[in-house]
Amino acid sequence: MPKWSLSSDFSFNHNPSSVWSYGSKPAGYHVTGMFSLFTHLDLEPNKHEIVAWFGNDSNWYPHSLGVYYNTKLTNVILDSTKYIPNGVAMHPGYDGSFSVVRFTTPKDGNYVLDVIFTHIENCANHSGVYIIYNNVMTLWEIDLNGPNDSKSFKTTDSGIPIRANEHIDFIIGVGLDNNFNCDMTLAQLDIHLLENQTEFPIIAGSIGFGFVLGIIISAILFHIYYRYRENRRNVNVGYQAIN
Repeated sequence: MPKWSLSSDFSFNHNPSSVWSYGSKPAGYHVTGMFSLFTHLDLEPNKHEIVAWFGNDSNWYPHSLGVYYNTKLTNVILDSTKYIPNGVAMHPGYDGSFSVVRFTTPKDGNYVLDVIFTHIENCANHSGVYIIYNNVMTLWEIDLNGPNDSKSFKTTDSGIPIRANEHIDFIIGVGLDNNFNCDMTLAQLDIHLLENQTEFPIIAGSIGFGFVLGIIISAILFHIYYRYRENRRNVNVGYQAIN
């Protein structure tokens, strides 16, 4: 079965690269915000062990908005941050911008997500972590709180049905304290596609989901109206019996 790993697939040359893209979303819009690609890869200027993708308005700084990668097979300590071997880390921006790694599905199918996010700075406080489907649906939203705090997300063995060329965004934000300092977060993302799928549920597509949701809402409204008419009829019958 096809598999993808953010760490082993990390690109030093192209963005996007294969199924992965590195970029950002504006402050306050982690769900619906426009995704902007990072434009250049920089090497950490002192030890030359960490690289990072940044946008046009950013360059190397330990707390810059970006997606970071440890090129070594050993732990690297940089300031108060511990980067694991060949690990990918994400940091939000000073203005509240979100750091985003985007996975674009190559074909229709059921995708199994196995995700772990971990604070890797000694001074860590709060960070917001989000998984967003196709800029419309929040699959997961949690708060990391304190050094080494770690949270995991995994779908069921049957996975999530998704159509080709749709997106899953993995996002790091400033969190509840609204402070970008010390928010470097390790992102361990592994995704695989189930084979031999024979049926594609209607809920997977955004149009199909909206259609089903419309039917559900209509049924609820009809039920409320029906109960209202029954109650009115019972009241009238009771009134006539009394008179």
